[in-house]
Amino acid sequence: MKAILSVFDKAGVAAFANALHERGIALIATEGTARVLEKSGVPVTKVAEFTGSPELLGGLVKTLHPRIHAAIATGEIGMVVVNLIPPAQGAKKPLAKMDIGGVALIRAGIKHFEKVTVIVNPGRYNEIIAALSKRGRIDQGTKQQLAREALRYLIAYDSQIEALLAQI
Repeated sequence: MKAILSVFDKAGVAAFANALHERGIALIATEGTARVLEKSGVPVTKVAEFTGSPELLGGLVKTLHPRIHAAIATGEIGMVVVNLIPPAQGAKKPLAKMDIGGVALIRAGIKHFEKVTVIVNPGRYNEIIAALSKRGRIDQGTKQQLAREALRYLIAYDSQIEALLAQI
């Protein structure tokens, strides 16, 4: 199995990724997340290496790639670990940093929750590792619960974007 990691909040991600690696899960990460993992000595494949396509527009386009989304749809990527760039409150261009690729990864994980564990909350890392240690997998009930949590996360994110649009 593979996991894709693209996190704005990097708290605990290196330890989590290392625990995944120790359980035989191959890691794919976006540049910023990969740097944190590499600095901690965690083996990781960068998204550009996995897709064979470089990041575009200074990193604005990196995970919107058929190779990634096909791998999620088939369960080749069985874990999606994403938390989003917060909307830029008070900025001149508040939507400039709006996360699109991360949202697409989360939605793909939700859509395929039977095969994919989608994690948006770093507070869940220990629970996930404990489940993997105990059972070697994440059970369907937990996957569905995490998918619902991810959907609520996206709803809150979209609400923030809507509020910014109302201010423009």
